[in-house]
Amino acid sequence: MFGPRETPDAFRKAVQAIHSMPLSPLSLVQRKLGNAWLKHAISTQPAEDGFWELSIKDLSIAIGFDSKNIKYMKDAAKALMGVRYEWDILAPPNKRVAWKASILFPEVEIETHVVRYQISGQMREHMLKPDMYALIDMNVVRRFRRASSLAIWEFCIRFEKIGQTAEMEWEKFRDMTLGESKDSQRYLQYKYFKSQSLLPSIAEINSQTDHTISLQETKLGGRITKLRFEVKKKRREAETVDDEGDTSAVELISEMVKVGMPTSEAKKLCGQEDRAKIRGALDYTKRRLSDKKLAKIDNPAAYFRQALSHGYAGEIKSASKEGLKTTAKKQPVDIKESYRAHQLVEAERYFKELDATDQAATIDQYNLQQTTPLLKLSKKAKKGAQIAFYAWLATKTWGEPSYEELLEFAQTILLAK
Repeated sequence: MFGPRETPDAFRKAVQAIHSMPLSPLSLVQRKLGNAWLKHAISTQPAEDGFWELSIKDLSIAIGFDSKNIKYMKDAAKALMGVRYEWDILAPPNKRVAWKASILFPEVEIETHVVRYQISGQMREHMLKPDMYALIDMNVVRRFRRASSLAIWEFCIRFEKIGQTAEMEWEKFRDMTLGESKDSQRYLQYKYFKSQSLLPSIAEINSQTDHTISLQETKLGGRITKLRFEVKKKRREAETVDDEGDTSAVELISEMVKVGMPTSEAKKLCGQEDRAKIRGALDYTKRRLSDKKLAKIDNPAAYFRQALSHGYAGEIKSASKEGLKTTAKKQPVDIKESYRAHQLVEAERYFKELDATDQAATIDQYNLQQTTPLLKLSKKAKKGAQIAFYAWLATKTWGEPSYEELLEFAQTILLAK
């Protein structure tokens, strides 16, 4: 039911981990394993002995490990238990944590079909409830074929909203992405590090992710001393509005966001709909929200979508509670159920048009209010959970259908026949 486009499989990775320096080399599989373990730990509770547990099968799916050489993955997991990290190397000296380095996964147990692991007591709170983080999508993580590409991509998306990363000495950046080890010491000259590690990684990031990064170098004399990256999110085809420098677009998008619209949806509407129509629907919604004589609107975004869809821009008409009750009784059940089935399809389409950040936030919001564990949305969510999610999203997005909307839907069905 989720269709061909990947559903976001994201988690919040603490900056302490993203800006860390492994004191030994990390393979691609190890970097992917570390992300999968952190994501699993954030979304689940450990056992009474403090261990989190993942089946080998689920772990293979999580990191996109399609090889039959399970021993290699198990060996990589065991090796993670010995990797020490220097944490948050970009933090100013006066904000550095008291400790300098520790092992992130100090205890790992591997059985035939299960991996069990613990997270460092020093770092557990930072990892599970990060104050500052980057949103890491495991769909993207699974695409990488170079360990350095994954490390550089994580570093860059941390600065996505700023548009450029912090500047670092190139040797320090080399050690952060390759590990402070003999491997990184192969690149004692910048030109070799650039040609054999940086440029191939940049090419992979630009081709395999939703971001474009470009290398910026700082010279002292004739020598490269520091580097940074410019980071841009690729614009989707659906987002035709160029909101940079377009003050009217920026204003409309801002006002739509204020009534509860996701930014990506607001941008898309601004590029596809007539702006006068959007303005009229916004003004209509604002007048309705400010009218204290009428019942409070719990979902302004849904109300705005209906106003935009039906072209409302006139005066608000009052309706008595008794009138609404009488109307509700007239709603035919079969038409209402058909309408809900139609809305599930529309909710799926709407969800897939949001960008990854808004999709992840929507899933988080749904899971927080969903009290039935089997109906929570996850990577391997069953059909029942998917239907529950889209039903919730339809109501959240468009609200409960009015009698007029059901009548209009019924007329559409009759015309189609």
